[in-house]
Amino acid sequence: MATREFFFHHRLGYSKNPFGALTAEEWTAVAFIPPTVQQILDKGFTHLQLLGRKGCGKTTTLLKLAAMAQAQGQAVLYEYIPEGQSHFVSQPAAGGVFVLDEAQRLRWRERRRWLGWGTAVTFLFSSHTDLTLHFRRAHLPLATVWLDAEISLAHYHIWLERRLAYFGLPDAPRVTLDDTAIAYLYQTFGADMREAECFLYELFQHSWQPGEIGVEGMQWVRP
Repeated sequence: MATREFFFHHRLGYSKNPFGALTAEEWTAVAFIPPTVQQILDKGFTHLQLLGRKGCGKTTTLLKLAAMAQAQGQAVLYEYIPEGQSHFVSQPAAGGVFVLDEAQRLRWRERRRWLGWGTAVTFLFSSHTDLTLHFRRAHLPLATVWLDAEISLAHYHIWLERRLAYFGLPDAPRVTLDDTAIAYLYQTFGADMREAECFLYELFQHSWQPGEIGVEGMQWVRP
């Protein structure tokens, strides 16, 4: 059986599969801030929670916000609460930003301990459960964005444009997606952009010739 050359993505016009695993630097570079989140940033906030179903971009948006805060000279601390864990281990710095991913996994005592930092640091966090009531009881102001409500066809266009542009080789003919292909992705996956990304990874593992892929060219990959 013939083997595929290691840098076969160069023939597609890309430095690597644009939808493969990303480094932290790549992840931050290709991420963008949804409009509602940007409005909150422009107005200013004390604490911000990002809600939504799996795959809608909560972690991506958190990492982008963390990178922006760090670029502004703020002390940023990030922690992910894995499945099966119900506590946080970080020691936030007063005046800094504490980014907590999967905050709904904190047990109630840990949640109280976490909220105890609410007058000293800024919270940016993701959750599958709306924690507004807990912040209200702790007398802490909280802004909320449901990220799955932000996902639209326009969102898909921006996402794909940024991802393909970042990994595209300069002055090289590229494989791209036409409007029918992007509409198919949005109609098929909707807010679960993680699944859309897995689908596109498989698509870009195929040895396409440079040019546009339409909806017909996507049918061989099973969503």
